[in-house]
Amino acid sequence: MNNKKELWRIGEELAIWYYEENGYEILDTNYTIPGGELDVIAQKDGTIVFVEVKVVEYVDDLMWYIKPQKLKFLWRTIEDYMYKKNLDFEVRLDVVFIKNNSILEVFENVTNS
Repeated sequence: MNNKKELWRIGEELAIWYYEENGYEILDTNYTIPGGELDVIAQKDGTIVFVEVKVVEYVDDLMWYIKPQKLKFLWRTIEDYMYKKNLDFEVRLDVVFIKNNSILEVFENVTNS
């Protein structure tokens, strides 16, 4: 496995750990459709949280990593997931930044506005 994939795998595991430690149930990982992927999908208190994991050197600005086009693909993938799973819950998109095998920052409720 190459170094980038290994770093991403560790980052995803850290994000899963973070959400489980905060009382979330992990529903799914790596949900993929053409043009989009959801790294982690968790649920707590009637809300489904879709988590984008980013392994970075630093966080300067959230929008540097999540461009409008990426947000569009993420929200389209979220809509696909909700439709295919026939779910009717509140949804939230979070972005978890990982650096040096630890959580650097968590942005909750990232919107496409």
